[in-house]
Amino acid sequence: MGRHVVILAGGSGTRLWPRSREKMPKHLLTLHGKQSLLQATAERVRRLSDRVYVVTERSQLDGIREQLPDLPEECAIVEPARRGTASALALAAWTIARRDPQGTMISVHADHYLGPDEEAYLGTLEAEAEVAEREEVLVTVGLEPPYPSTAFGYIKVGDRAGTGASAYRVERFVEKPDLETARGFLREGGYYWHLGLFAFRLDVLRQEMRRHTPALLQQIERYGAAVERGDLEAANREYEALPVQAIDYALLEKTDRLLMVPARFEWHDIGSWADLHDILEQDAAGNVVDGEAILIDSRNCMIHAPGKLVAAVGLQDMVVIETGDALLICPKARSQDVKLIVERLKQAGRQELV
Repeated sequence: MGRHVVILAGGSGTRLWPRSREKMPKHLLTLHGKQSLLQATAERVRRLSDRVYVVTERSQLDGIREQLPDLPEECAIVEPARRGTASALALAAWTIARRDPQGTMISVHADHYLGPDEEAYLGTLEAEAEVAEREEVLVTVGLEPPYPSTAFGYIKVGDRAGTGASAYRVERFVEKPDLETARGFLREGGYYWHLGLFAFRLDVLRQEMRRHTPALLQQIERYGAAVERGDLEAANREYEALPVQAIDYALLEKTDRLLMVPARFEWHDIGSWADLHDILEQDAAGNVVDGEAILIDSRNCMIHAPGKLVAAVGLQDMVVIETGDALLICPKARSQDVKLIVERLKQAGRQELV
C-alpha cells in the first residue's frame, strides 16, 4: 500500500476571464511568481509522494504536458468530458486501484494559492492521510474562517474523533450561505470553510460509494471495463453519460464515515480578480499593476494590461484586464459576475473568446 497524490486540474476559471480561457485555464496561468498554479502545486506535492497524478479534460492535456514535461503518461488521467468532482475523483480512484487497490489517495486542487508556510500545508495533508489510513474513514480539510464569506461551502464539526490526531466528526455541510448566515456561523463557532482537500483509502472509498452512490460506481466500472477491452468509444460514451455532480453532494453529505482535519496554513482560492488583488503586493494607493500605467487619484484597483499603457483618473476599486483580443472593466465588488460574460459569449457563439 502506498500514498498517491491526485491534482484536479480540469476547471476553466471563468471568473478570471479574459486571461483564463478553456484552453488556458486558471491553473495554467502564472498569477504570482514564476510558476503557474499547476506547476507550483505539482512541485509542492511531490514532497509527499513520487506517485503524483493529474486529472484533466482533453482540451487542456497539451497545456499540462507542456508545463509538466516530466509527468509520466500513465499519470495523466484524462476525462472524456467534464462531469464534476465526484466523477473525476472516482475516475482517479479506479485508475490508481488497478495498481494499488488498498493504497491511499490524497486529492488537491491545482488552482489554489498558498502562503509561504508550505511545511504546514504538507503536514496537514500528511495528518489527513494518517487519519484516513488508521481510522478507515474519509477525511477532508477545513479552514477556520478569517471572515464571513459567501464564496465557500462550510463544514459544521462536532466532537473530536479518532486517536492521536486532531480530527473532528463532520455534522453537516452548508453550501455557500448568504452573508448574514455566514456571519452567524462565525459567531456560533465550530464552522470551517471546506477546502476540497481529501484523503481516503481506495477500498474505503469504494465501500462508501457502493453504499451511497451505487449508480456512479457502476457507471465508472462500466467505463473501466470498456477501457480494459480497448473499446475507447464505448468508454467515452459511458463516461459522458455520468451526471455532473460535486463529491460533496454525491457522497460526503451522505456518509457517516467522514472526519475533518483543521488547516494550519494560509490558503486562498483565487476565484476572482478581486481575490487576486487582495493577495498580490500593492502600491501605496492599494493598486496592483501588471504593465505600464499612469494612475491619478486612483486607489485599490487591479490593472493587468502588459500590451498597452493604461491611464486612469479617479478610478477606485476597479478591475481593468486587457489581453489583446478582449478588455474587461468592472468594479472589484462585481468581479464574481465576470462568469456571466463568459456565459453570454457562449450564447452568442463566440467560442474564440472563451
